[in-house]
Amino acid sequence: MRNFCLTLLLLNILAFAYQHWILGPDNRVAADYIDQDYQRLMLAAPAPTPAAELLSLRAPLDPDPLAVPESALLAYRCLRIGPFPQAADAEQIRAVLEGPDVVARRVSQEGQVWVGHWVQVTGQPDRASAEAARDALNAAGLPDAYIVPGAADFRVSLGVFRSLSSSRNSVNIATRLGFSTRITDRYQPGTTFWLLIRLPAARELGPGELRSDSDQILRVETLDCAQAEF
Repeated sequence: MRNFCLTLLLLNILAFAYQHWILGPDNRVAADYIDQDYQRLMLAAPAPTPAAELLSLRAPLDPDPLAVPESALLAYRCLRIGPFPQAADAEQIRAVLEGPDVVARRVSQEGQVWVGHWVQVTGQPDRASAEAARDALNAAGLPDAYIVPGAADFRVSLGVFRSLSSSRNSVNIATRLGFSTRITDRYQPGTTFWLLIRLPAARELGPGELRSDSDQILRVETLDCAQAEF
């Protein structure tokens, strides 16, 4: 019995010595930290999502009921037609063009107003010849003929006509008398009128649709439908 107790005591001494001298002390660590014998995993901050992806991830917004879809705009083209010397001339063309598939709106701006077709007799060598030409034209049925004042050459005005047919009548009378003539457009400062037109892209405007009583030559300019106000 004595030998058994000595043997047990010796084993305890050996175990104590092995733990403290061979294994080393048991260092305490904080409860929230446990050292691992493999590389620790670190939580990396997520990479920022590109703006394009964010837009694709967002729920689609309800479309604006008043907005015109881009696809619809592409199906149309817009034009600016003018200038018209009088509002009535623009309204005449608008009445012809406007319909179920065409929108037309009249606008105005300050500029050079077309007055009409100015018919003149040219090629007079001196004032005496111009006066003789004026008298002959007055006698032939053109009482408004007069010598153009301040002109560098000698010309006789036969009048300013809004209708091209009326101006050609004066030209025919002067031509029969042997005179040379020319027709130019006459302008003066004032208010001009334009039409803004929106029509289907495939629709073409016929020459008869742009003819007014004035017979004035009109300009047709292309507009951006997204910027035009209809």
